[in-house]
Amino acid sequence: MLKHRACGLAMCIAGAILGTGASVGAKEAPDWRDQIIYFAMIDRFDNGDRSNDDQGAGEFDPADPRRFSGGDLAGVERRLDYIRGLGATALWITPPVANQWWSERANYSGYHGYWARDFTRVDPHFGDMESYRKVAEGLHSRGMLLVQDVVVNHTGDFFSCEREDDCQRHDNSPLFPLLLQANDPQNPADRARGVYHWTPDIKDFSDRRQELTYQLSSLDDLNTESPEVRRALRKVYADWIDNVGVDAFRVDTAFYAPETYFRDFLYSDDPAAPGISRLHPLVGGVGFHVFGEGFGMDRAFEETQARRIDAYTRDESGPLLPGMINFPLYGSLLDVFARGRPTAELGWRIESTMRVNSNPWLMPNFVDNHDVSRFLAGGSEQGLRQALLAMMTLPGIPVIYYGTEQGFRGQRDSMFAGGYGSGGQDHFNPAHPLYQYLKRASALRRDNRVLSRGTPTVLRAEGGAPGALAWRMDDDEGQRALVVFNNASHAVLLDGLETGLPAGSVLQPLFAIDGDAPSVQVGQAGRMDLVLPAYSGMVWRVGTAKAMAAVEGTVPVMDMLPRGALHGELEVKGRAVPLSTVEVVVDGDLSRSQKALVDNDGRWIARLRSDAWVDPATAHRVVAWARPAMAISNPQQFTVQRDWRSAGRIEDPAGDDHGPSGSYRYPNDPGWTQARPADLRKVEAFASGGSLKLQVELASLGSMWNAPNGFDHVALTVYIGLPGRAGLRQMPLQNAQLPDGLHWNYRLRIGGWSNALTTTLQAGADNEGEAATPGAQLAVDTTNKRITITLPASALGDPVDLTAATVVVTTWDYDGAYRGLVPEGGAMQFGGGDGREDPLWLDMATLHLH
Repeated sequence: MLKHRACGLAMCIAGAILGTGASVGAKEAPDWRDQIIYFAMIDRFDNGDRSNDDQGAGEFDPADPRRFSGGDLAGVERRLDYIRGLGATALWITPPVANQWWSERANYSGYHGYWARDFTRVDPHFGDMESYRKVAEGLHSRGMLLVQDVVVNHTGDFFSCEREDDCQRHDNSPLFPLLLQANDPQNPADRARGVYHWTPDIKDFSDRRQELTYQLSSLDDLNTESPEVRRALRKVYADWIDNVGVDAFRVDTAFYAPETYFRDFLYSDDPAAPGISRLHPLVGGVGFHVFGEGFGMDRAFEETQARRIDAYTRDESGPLLPGMINFPLYGSLLDVFARGRPTAELGWRIESTMRVNSNPWLMPNFVDNHDVSRFLAGGSEQGLRQALLAMMTLPGIPVIYYGTEQGFRGQRDSMFAGGYGSGGQDHFNPAHPLYQYLKRASALRRDNRVLSRGTPTVLRAEGGAPGALAWRMDDDEGQRALVVFNNASHAVLLDGLETGLPAGSVLQPLFAIDGDAPSVQVGQAGRMDLVLPAYSGMVWRVGTAKAMAAVEGTVPVMDMLPRGALHGELEVKGRAVPLSTVEVVVDGDLSRSQKALVDNDGRWIARLRSDAWVDPATAHRVVAWARPAMAISNPQQFTVQRDWRSAGRIEDPAGDDHGPSGSYRYPNDPGWTQARPADLRKVEAFASGGSLKLQVELASLGSMWNAPNGFDHVALTVYIGLPGRAGLRQMPLQNAQLPDGLHWNYRLRIGGWSNALTTTLQAGADNEGEAATPGAQLAVDTTNKRITITLPASALGDPVDLTAATVVVTTWDYDGAYRGLVPEGGAMQFGGGDGREDPLWLDMATLHLH
């Protein structure tokens, strides 16, 4: 194979610095901390050459999400100015290597690029080596970088094993020239050579031996402990760098190879096939970057997966991968900005990231990608703008997934008119509001290095409800910036923020999601007070301190609150200027604040509903505020213990999880067929004022895939109808309607990776409705096969009580969309119907509350 005529941009520049290559004449070496990556799935991005769409293997059908749609490298090349215009400085593409085109067992194609059949060639659907070089050259001529997605631990599905000693090559699988061409399980020499682990599918993801040596989703598992395999992988991926000019690798499914494998892949001193970093080093963030994918998200205030991810970057013997994708941060961004969880969850995650990870600045951050639901599938556009701004103002490399800038809701919908999910039109509109927003946010990060190279200090994070979140960024050059959010749907009071800045410091506005950030001066003792609009986000540069104006007004005083947890209303008393007005604010929430008139003696009293506060472990913060003078009392804290009453219960028959027609079948994978997790057994409701708690029991409940919500293989869709309110019967995306006489006002979709609350606004057959916050709290008890869902009154529009409300619970599964239903079924698809028109539910239970 001919060698490429020029090295990659990052590789050449690093070579000039380190004496390992020729410079391309760039003035400044690219520092990966400052990059912004655009991530495109080749098949779904753009189709520049229709002649390569259909290779005649039944693998091409743009109407079918399982098959190739026609996107290719020629399409990528012609959209490089579109990508650069967004503010991206690098492009990450899914693997361009030749893939398995169709798997009869999985009933799915390798359009995504992760089922390699030849690690050395470009897939004919995508073009050829020359078309790939044109992409690299086009990027480099624009001063941009190329990131290639690579796989080191598996190939496509060409053989299967019932047991470790019983493997069969699939009848329809020719002996493709896979890595080392030793993939025939019937050939004793191939088996003895040990290029593969001749093993069955992973059954228990908590078993490390299975995770490392068994097949993931029936994909043939490479033996990454074999010196021969290691040498071959080093050589094949070094060839991609040399032949094309790749500037970085993203390593797929890193968790399924041993941590120490990456020391060999990057640092081997084998003269015949040196490690990637021996040839193309990364020094101080400059040079050839390699970052891995470890799909692991932690629950709030936990960091087990974060520590597991960090274990792939270093051990007692030294460095491993320079970076890993920050999935735990993604989970917290989603919880806070899509689901309206208290901002303390994200504040804690930021601190955990800086504490746990060896180099957070080299960890890619994201809010959308090809393995998770789109943010807008369960969150609002306001929340998306906040999550993107947070990503742009924290350590780590921001990654923009294709289509986010065009408001995509479908996980792998196409950008080009002829592709799957495109709606028959192109989506390369630079005038789209989200494109323009990302262009501004990218410029903010690019123009203020303190945001890409600084260290965050969390200053305020609301623990009791949606509300304020603030952090300060400080870099080694003395630059400082302040970042503030309000993730609530109402204005909040940010009081007494301890900025850590000198009194009188002037905050110079840099950015606001909507409108302009105000000019602010820090007050006495480095504190500041602000009223934050709903769904706001603002960034300031910290300037020098100036003289401060005198502060006038008398600060209100609160009496000490009673000790112990609150059970009823919150009663607050205190003193203030006679005949004035005091506003009592809990958790900064100005929509629920209570005004109190001060009597002639300077006394006041206020009472507040408490049924929006459902977590007994949460400490809530209350202040008294004299609004005209911006005078605020010292805060106090309290907790609430909810008193729940039984509001209804229904036992559901066993074994009725076959859909409305009685003919549906689970996917063929044993995780479904053996456990039957979608079989409802009991639904029980509890109410406390306008707050609702549901306990749903199933035939089985497991967490084989280590999903962050604590269960998998089943998703619940819950419809809540409130009396006296108009609603809908249509069940969005499920091809069905609620039973006669029932309607819904709020809808929950809850799975292992999702927790979305929506309303009927904009809802219909193809639209889940407008996202609502705060989202539901989940508690999972796998021993008793029970999922507990708690919704505060504020999530349901503040009903006084829930008498005569209705709850309908349905089961199915969700993986970026409701899992497919096809007549023949499949390893990961339900069988017995046509998902384009037949209802997508297996079991249903209806509960009338009393």
